[in-house]
Amino acid sequence: MKSWFKFGLQMFLGGLVGYTFMYVYLNNESIQIDLTNLVLPFTWLLLLLLLGLTAWGASRLQRIRRLTKQPLTGDEEDEAEGYMYQAYSDGSLASTLTVILSLTSASFILLTGQSLAFLIAILLSLVAGIVLSYSLNRLLAVMYPERALPKLSDPDYAQRLLDLSDDGEKHVMLQGLYKTNLSTTSLMTLAIILLLVYSVLTGDSQLFSIFVVSLIMVSTNIQYIRIIRSKN
Repeated sequence: MKSWFKFGLQMFLGGLVGYTFMYVYLNNESIQIDLTNLVLPFTWLLLLLLLGLTAWGASRLQRIRRLTKQPLTGDEEDEAEGYMYQAYSDGSLASTLTVILSLTSASFILLTGQSLAFLIAILLSLVAGIVLSYSLNRLLAVMYPERALPKLSDPDYAQRLLDLSDDGEKHVMLQGLYKTNLSTTSLMTLAIILLLVYSVLTGDSQLFSIFVVSLIMVSTNIQYIRIIRSKN
């Protein structure tokens, strides 16, 4: 009960802060900023960010490859396995962020009419993120040769990979997914509130975006409940 009250209070305060900020910004000409001058610098910032993420992910990939080629035994092997796990986690995060930000950047460039060269660079970073993700997943079999890991082409790859995880690994994944689910629900609810406030104050309807976010929330919650019910 307390968690729901805390969640509701956070949403109310978030909506109140968002409404106040947008109201003050849109009704005070002295603080409004001409954002058109920031389009080009922001584009370069996105490109540098994507380059940094790609380099970070590639360095994690190379670290795993180096460790798998070293003849290790005993404590050294356990220590190397810990390093590989951390490197794999970092690389997965880097590849995921690269793909997400590449799609976001491509949308930004298309909508702001930027140079075709920027779009090509963004698409190359998108390909790099996908290749990086694929390469990391292929290395799992090298990291854990004692496990009969499924092939990436397996249609039930995710489920089979979960089945091969031990209880400790499943517990860690459960904690991460539970906290992620709570934060995702909170952020999406806040996004709906901010989109609604923006629509009311500017007259620029964001109804489609609100429907999309709402549909995602409904779909994920239905999927979650269906999985829970099927286990009983």
